Order: sequence, then C-alpha cells, then structure tokens
Amino acid sequence: MKRIIMASVAILSAALVFAYNPPVGSQNLFNLSSPTILTSATSSAGGGIFMPGAESISLNPALTALEQRTQLDIGFTALISTNSEESGGAAVQTGILIPTKAFVSSGILNGVFCSADCMDIANTFNMRAGIAKEITDRLSLGLSLNGGIFWGADSDWALGADFGLLYRLGNLGFMKDFRIGFAEMNLGKYYSNTLPGLNDSSSTDDFPGILTTRLGVAALLFSTEQFKGGFSFDMSIPTFKDVIFDFGLQFSFKDLVYLSIAEKIDVVEASQGHADLIPAIGLSFKVNLNAKNNDYLKSHSWDSSEMLAGLAWQQKYEEIQAVSGGARIYLGQKDVNPPVIQLWVDDKE
Repeated sequence: MKRIIMASVAILSAALVFAYNPPVGSQNLFNLSSPTILTSATSSAGGGIFMPGAESISLNPALTALEQRTQLDIGFTALISTNSEESGGAAVQTGILIPTKAFVSSGILNGVFCSADCMDIANTFNMRAGIAKEITDRLSLGLSLNGGIFWGADSDWALGADFGLLYRLGNLGFMKDFRIGFAEMNLGKYYSNTLPGLNDSSSTDDFPGILTTRLGVAALLFSTEQFKGGFSFDMSIPTFKDVIFDFGLQFSFKDLVYLSIAEKIDVVEASQGHADLIPAIGLSFKVNLNAKNNDYLKSHSWDSSEMLAGLAWQQKYEEIQAVSGGARIYLGQKDVNPPVIQLWVDDKE
C-alpha cells in the first residue's frame, strides 16, 4: 500500500511538472526592471526594512497604504548575454505614487525585452495602477488593475487585477515591525501560446501565472541608531502548479546606505534544469535634495526632498548578467510629529 501511495504521488508530481509549461524566467516579468525589486527589497510584506514605492504594487498592492510623500521612480536593467552568439536585452520602468486623504494611488509603466535562449520572454509593455488604504493601525488593503501587450513571437495581450493586504503585528519576540503580506495576483487573462516553454513545447501556459498566491513575512532583526538589519521571506504559488521561494536580507547604516541580498528559488524551473540560484545583491544610498529658491516646489513643501539611488546585479540562468540602476525621489519630508490637539485653553489672566 505504501509503495502504491508513493508511486501515485510521484506520477502526479511528474504530471504537474509536465503540464506546467511557461517560458523560462517569465514569472520574473515584473521583477527585473529596477535594483530595488531585483533584490527583493520590496517583498509582499514590504522587505526587511520597510521602504515601499510605486513598484511595490507588482508584489502586493496594499504595501503603499502608509506612504506620506509623493514619489517618482525610474529604473533600468541591462540584460547582458555572456554568450557571444546571443543577444541580451533590457528592462525599463517608471512609476509614481501620490498620497491623498482618501487613499494612496500609484502607477507603473514597465517594459521587458529579452530573446536570449536561456530566458526567451520576447517583448512586453505593461501598465499597472492601484490604490491602497490603511483600514486600522495594523491592517492595510490594496487593489490594482493591470494590462499589457506582447510582441516578438506572435502577439498577445493581458488584462487583469490584483488584491492584497498587509497586517502589522508590531514587535514579536526579538523581532521588530513584524509584518505579514498576502496577495492574489494576476486575476485575469495573460500572455500564452507564444514562446517555447520549460518543456521546449510551442504551447505554453499563461505567464505570469494566472491566480498567483503570494504570502510573505518580514521584520527588523535589530535596530540601533547606527545600524538596522531585517529579513523577508516570501512564497508564491503560480496557478497552483509551482512554488517559488524568495528570501531577502537588508541592512542600513544611518538610514543613508542600504545593502540588499536576495535569493529566489523556482522549484519547477530548478527541477527542469533551469536553475537560477545565484543571489542578487544591491547597494543604494539616500541623499538630500534642496531647492530653496524654487517657488513652485516651496509652495508644495517640496523644496526639501530626498533621493534614493541604487545599483544591483544578478546572474540569471548562467548566461545573463542583469545589471540594474535606478532612483526614487521622495518629494518633501516625512511628517514625524503628530498633531497636538487641545480640548480647551485656559483664559489668560
């Protein structure tokens, strides 16, 4: 009986692996175009050091709910092939985040262009727009809509929605700012039947995977005046046919210099000989921007702002060197002083 059960499990696992056939690297379609997202610094729970931006909605649309300042993002990744007989590619992204009294809105434009044999995902141009709101001191919710076009190996289109939540537990044992993120991504119609898949078949599964469930945790492991360090751990399940693990570490010095390290393991890709196991590493730094003589910026309290600039690198599928650079501008300064409310004022004598 035991042998029958084990054989049945093995046959079922093999059938699922064979049936699941997206192009290699296609589950990373929205995770290539900036150094922050390449190094998993924005996980579905916000990363070890919580610093979400507009691009975070591609992982969990609820992450932006707590942001106070308008943000502008831009990123570029060169996908350099080490095989002289193959061309590489590139990924580019721009985004904006705008907080209002009702909710936080954000949007990103994303393009990925790569036809290397080891990561043939052709050409896509994608758009995503979302809103997020803090429901309680602990719970935030978010919703986003997305769409895109595909070309370079036939043509196709995508249209869908994402839903997510973020729950903040606060301190948990020695860990601080412990967060749980959950998201249902890619609820709609996505690219399919356009490229060779994992099994070298011309008929591929939808990519990115329809109904991708993401669940993650993140927290600070230590925090002093000089140094901070945190971790994030994510698990995503595309179409209930694959499991992808994502582990990240983040460190900062005086909230000015940040080091991010991330490892991603796609179980089905690895089992099919397409391992992508070399960690990504990124370095970023924050600088102050002052424009005291600009009346327009001063009228919006943007005359004193910040910029986070970064670089990242990762080797993808043995032959692709992903080299990424980007910047995020925070307009204005974060409000750290809560309002003072007086119920009455004593009359002066």
